[in-house]
Amino acid sequence: MRAARPLVFGLMMVAMVAASVWVNLQGGPNGGGEAWLVPVGLLGGLYAILVVVDVVVHAWKGEGQACRACGHRRPVKSFCFAGPCPQCGA
Repeated sequence: MRAARPLVFGLMMVAMVAASVWVNLQGGPNGGGEAWLVPVGLLGGLYAILVVVDVVVHAWKGEGQACRACGHRRPVKSFCFAGPCPQCGA
């Protein structure tokens, strides 16, 4: 399950970059009409929903923030997100 979270967020980032390239190929936001609003708005909204759901689920489960290097859940104290990972030290 640890591999699914970075994969989903990575795919969302790739989709947002692809949407940005598509908008630029269509003439940019000012030259291509308003058709670009739909895909970019949907992707942006979906990304925001994913982030909120991710934060809420991890807070509900009592899990900390995932380490960027190894994916291990670091225990998080209230209002304190800094500190090395206990598994890999990153």
